[in-house]
Amino acid sequence: MGKTKRQFNKIYIKYKKKFKNPIQQVLMLMPQTFSGDNIVNTFKELYPYMWDDLNKQYKFWHNKNVLLLRHCRKSRYNFRKPYNFILDCAYHSAKKLRKDKNRIILEKDEVGNLKNEIKKLSKSKFNKRKQKVDGTLRFIQEIEPSYTSFFIDRYFNTYDLHQKLEIMRELSKYKSSNITEFFYKVNSCTRNFSLKIEAQNYIQSIGLPFMLRRKKKGKKNYNDNEIIKNNSGPEVLKQRLYVDDLEKVKRFDIFISHNSSDMNQVVELYKKLNTKGYVVYIDWVNDKYDLKREWCNASTSEIIKLRIHQSKNFIIFLTESTLKSQWCSWELGYADALNKKIYVYISPTFKNKDIPILYKSYTEIKSVDEIIIENY
Repeated sequence: MGKTKRQFNKIYIKYKKKFKNPIQQVLMLMPQTFSGDNIVNTFKELYPYMWDDLNKQYKFWHNKNVLLLRHCRKSRYNFRKPYNFILDCAYHSAKKLRKDKNRIILEKDEVGNLKNEIKKLSKSKFNKRKQKVDGTLRFIQEIEPSYTSFFIDRYFNTYDLHQKLEIMRELSKYKSSNITEFFYKVNSCTRNFSLKIEAQNYIQSIGLPFMLRRKKKGKKNYNDNEIIKNNSGPEVLKQRLYVDDLEKVKRFDIFISHNSSDMNQVVELYKKLNTKGYVVYIDWVNDKYDLKREWCNASTSEIIKLRIHQSKNFIIFLTESTLKSQWCSWELGYADALNKKIYVYISPTFKNKDIPILYKSYTEIKSVDEIIIENY
């Protein structure tokens, strides 16, 4: 047995231990005679979050195994199918239970009460976990931008570790199957450990299984253990926008001008736009590492100008707060000077019936379905 196989077996055994107590709870509810189907179905009913995680783990390891077999290598990751996994975990306890003729069988009412208690606790854990993932996804666009393939190709064709980190941080602002696969490849192919950690943080934050690959043995390059840190700030980003082709290749379908106090409503809006296939630019999402509020200066305005240039269309999110914002009116004026298609999205909470004349000359919309994206 090789090192990789032993490492997998260690992870597999550790993962099975998580199911020990839940399986015991399930077996307590079994009638006098029961089958494997009874065990699995009851487990799915009482522990849906564990069943969901089990399916994700199986898919993760199964795909890795298929890849090995496709390249004529030995199978290393023999993760059992979810149904068989549960039966494996329950095998010895269920066998002992079937032989015990004096075991206590719970009454129907007791079974119902115990099930309700377990479901309540299970639901609480599921909601807590879901809330954590949803909190992360609020600031991740669930869409693939047009420049994704360019960024991925550059990552695997450059030796500059700082550029690699820049690429990873940009793609971590989005979620798609290709981007997820890219972060898994980074973990498998990259020798630098700090970049592997970056990949781990992204994958785990969106609720997917991940196994951090161990440090490579043998001859080491000094780059392997280097901790990569990129400078941040408006001045740094401004310089990159003028000289870095990674920044120049970026394109957005829509630039949203808004007041930061309307964050929750803006999140809802850009999520709706993502479902329509539109890549959106919002400063605190797309440039979150460089455009922090406390760093606002003259370079910030130059960056905003360039981002409006890179956007096909412009939306101003109209609320009472927007009317008080100097930035929003300035951004609107600049977009108008560039002859961008401008939409005024009227917030459902907007109470001011008299819309200022400044906004009446543009297309007013109340739904993302009214937006028509125009090419350059």
